[in-house]
Amino acid sequence: MGMVCVTEFPAAPSALQKDPTCGKKFQETKPWSYLNLFTRIVGGNQVKQGSHPWQVSLKRRQKHFCGGTIVSAQWVVTAAHCVLDRNVLEDLNVTAGEHDLRIRENGEQTLPVKYAIKHPNFDPRRPMNYDIALLKLDGAFNFSSSVLPACLPDPGEKFEAGYICTACGWGRLNENGVLPQVLHEVNLPILSSKECSRALSTLKKPIAGDTVMCAGFPDGGRDACQGDSGGPLLCQRKHGAWTLAGVISWGMGCARGWMSNDKKKHYNRGSPGIFTDLSTVLSWIQEIMSADLKMKSFTAFCSVRDGELPGSEGELHFPGRPKQFYQNHQLCVWTLFVPEGNYVLLRFSRFDIEPETFCDYDSLSVYSEDDRLVGKFCGGDLPLPILIGSNSIRLKFVSDNKDYGTGFSMTYKAITPDILPDSGCESLAVLFEEGVLQSMHYPEHYSNMANCQWIICAPQDHVIKLTYQSFEVEDSEDCSYDAVTVYEDVGKEDEIAMSCGFALPAPVLSSSAVMVVVFHSDETETFGGFRATISFVNVTDLDTLDSASEEESEDKGMAEEEMQVTADGACGVPANQPRFIFSMIIGGEEAVPHSWPWQVSVQVSDEHVCGGAVLAKEWVVTAAHCFSARELYKDLWMVVTGLHDLTEEEYRQKRSVKKYLIHPSFNQTTMDSDIALLRLAEPLEFNQYVRPVCLPAGEEAAQPSRLCVVTGWGARGRDREKGRKLHQLEVPILALDTCQSYYVNLPRSVTRRMICAGFPLEEGKDSCTGDSGGPLVCPSEDNLGFYTLHGITSWGLGCGRKSYPGVYTNVGVFVDWIKQTANSSGMYEKKTKLYQSFCYC
Repeated sequence: MGMVCVTEFPAAPSALQKDPTCGKKFQETKPWSYLNLFTRIVGGNQVKQGSHPWQVSLKRRQKHFCGGTIVSAQWVVTAAHCVLDRNVLEDLNVTAGEHDLRIRENGEQTLPVKYAIKHPNFDPRRPMNYDIALLKLDGAFNFSSSVLPACLPDPGEKFEAGYICTACGWGRLNENGVLPQVLHEVNLPILSSKECSRALSTLKKPIAGDTVMCAGFPDGGRDACQGDSGGPLLCQRKHGAWTLAGVISWGMGCARGWMSNDKKKHYNRGSPGIFTDLSTVLSWIQEIMSADLKMKSFTAFCSVRDGELPGSEGELHFPGRPKQFYQNHQLCVWTLFVPEGNYVLLRFSRFDIEPETFCDYDSLSVYSEDDRLVGKFCGGDLPLPILIGSNSIRLKFVSDNKDYGTGFSMTYKAITPDILPDSGCESLAVLFEEGVLQSMHYPEHYSNMANCQWIICAPQDHVIKLTYQSFEVEDSEDCSYDAVTVYEDVGKEDEIAMSCGFALPAPVLSSSAVMVVVFHSDETETFGGFRATISFVNVTDLDTLDSASEEESEDKGMAEEEMQVTADGACGVPANQPRFIFSMIIGGEEAVPHSWPWQVSVQVSDEHVCGGAVLAKEWVVTAAHCFSARELYKDLWMVVTGLHDLTEEEYRQKRSVKKYLIHPSFNQTTMDSDIALLRLAEPLEFNQYVRPVCLPAGEEAAQPSRLCVVTGWGARGRDREKGRKLHQLEVPILALDTCQSYYVNLPRSVTRRMICAGFPLEEGKDSCTGDSGGPLVCPSEDNLGFYTLHGITSWGLGCGRKSYPGVYTNVGVFVDWIKQTANSSGMYEKKTKLYQSFCYC
């Protein structure tokens, strides 16, 4: 590389002006040497100060976390995954002229970021593709010997396979190693697309993408590493200018070889370094930078505020011209009317609004005529057409103070309400009346790759009941192939139930005036589908459902149809459907959040000590042994409900213990009658996060081989590390004599007041320390969708030890004691109303 002599620094060029100084250094540095190329350098060799004047450090709270590359005085290129977290942008600064992170050097310049623009095709679920973002600086760098831009590739310019290029950063010097304080570089050969694809196909989850470029050595030893993300891969042109060929994105480990991946376990396999190929996104970069120059004259405010859009059909474009950007801090409202007695169909032809998982930043929201949210949309994908079962809707667009897009274009049209009941498969259907839902083509087979969505909105003070009349949907263990999923909200965050197979699912009851039903199918196997009725239930009527006398409760058909609905909601019915993937470890697998809403954490001084189960608003059942040894701390006992993560606060309800009642026959030595009731000082509020579990009827026992579920935050694994998130484990019930045979040599025997469950012939499948007092629940045998409390985690020998199954208190034996204890404590106003507070199945 020839030396470039400059005596006077040029002014900063504009974003699109061809910069004659880009990619040129004010000191001579050799791009690589024999020593650099063949020394083991993970994260690179230390470079001379000023060797890469285009390299920047992205910092949050003055701490480096990613790299980037200057491409103009006001623009920096980095990886999209570096700025994926919205909170990062709040205090994100970019430092240029950086060499040693420990000290402030002469020539350093730091600017805040005005906004970040991620590539619209970047998807966090596939973060290696389109992993690029542009940072617009709030100010401009002054170019000097230590701060200069790198060149962008020319249109059509590609660096061929075998070209040695340089990656730079402050990343780790080896996998899981230390972070250096001084900038390092590493020289890597670019791989051909064929060689790149072949290497990435050997990973457990093969990687492919439109922008993926690979560089590295097949035997490993040289690579970028953690902390380098977002930094440059630079290739030197023949005339000496350094060009930004790629952005550091990802790699399997650091500097691992990939030649023998097929002989390694998947977690030991390696990969080349993965970079975002600048040549594939060059036009997008140029378009963004070019548009920014015209932003002030071409951004648009709302043309109407609370404007009306009358007529049977029409169009709405916001902003007015296709490549015009909307401004930040916008609030735009349009009210749309079509003739009385008609429904409204919205169709989108263009959509570009800042993406975010829950559309909390910029969004277009659709509201019904009574101001209930119908849908909230953002991102770059065209929303489905929206069919709304009323003649008036309101559209609201908002934007915050960061990022932007080009808005949307849509048409609206009035249609008559004699639509097909499976209209949700052609559009997102929003219905305000009772009626019928059915899969496409019902009763003929539904189509592959279906995506049908219905939003049902009941009148105020009503909830929605979905009752299946027929059901034939491809079966799978976790309903991952084809399924009908019911949600509580339009954001589809709170799942009520998921169903597949050929058994008629139980009726589904919402807890609010909104229910979302989604039907999806994959690319194989189709069946007859489903048909279901939608009805609205006045919430005042729920008090009378299933709260009849004991004699009336013997009407099994009615009890089944109403799913044990009580005045407090449906006992044993989780709002979020449980899922089981593998259940292979002590304590099982992490549960779906809030899928076991009766689970409680019994705590002393905010420390989890035992589990328990909610029976009613003021009553919790747990194990007696949890309290007999903690008598001294009775004033500190607390019951916490609504938890998944023990550290979370959002949905928790915390209650002190007013009274505890240990069963009079409890024996601490034999652990017989290991059951206790806790009366809470204040009643719980039942919602989708806190619900009661059902009690068995009389002395009903769980039958041997029945598959039940134990849940808790107990110790996990051999090191007995306590869990933070709720875990679940499916265990089979064992015959009592079989269980006793495993404990025959112990002084403690298994009595009829106990039940056993577990895998005695397998290691590592059991409840464990910290699960004590927690529930063992069994699903209803007739597939009605509710769970009954049959056991309380009591004792065992070790955790998950072979030949020693878990032993649980047999709740069925103690149902009468629970009733009598609650009655004597003033729980019931009338003893005949046994369903008023507790649920029995």
